[in-house]
Amino acid sequence: MLLISLLSTNSYAQSKNQLELLDKFIIAHNLGTEKAIVNFINETYKPTLLKKINMKKHIAFYNHIIKEFGLLNSEIYEVVETKPTKLIVNLIKKGESTSNKSIDPTEILMVEIDTDKNQPRYLSRGLGLGALACSIKKD
Repeated sequence: MLLISLLSTNSYAQSKNQLELLDKFIIAHNLGTEKAIVNFINETYKPTLLKKINMKKHIAFYNHIIKEFGLLNSEIYEVVETKPTKLIVNLIKKGESTSNKSIDPTEILMVEIDTDKNQPRYLSRGLGLGALACSIKKD
């Protein structure tokens, strides 16, 4: 019984870390400034990853997503996948209702968060971001 309790506590801690990373992304996205993006990257990327990345390219990538999607609703529209080191969610634009299930897939941002197994408060790689419509076309 104790093992089940420990496993569920560990799972909760993992998902809490993933949700905190998601919150930090949404805040940086909605602020939309280069400073917010850099702070997000510095706070959430695994330190060894941070040393390897091209910061200008990452900033440009996040800026592109910000311009393409505009402000985001801080509530999750849909949870697509949840694993101990992975969370995939769909987000919608600020002002849209999360109960509206007929939103155009081009207006839905799919966010993939991969956390480091040994350092779950960090991303093991940059966020996976893209329109849900692109994901549907791949399938």
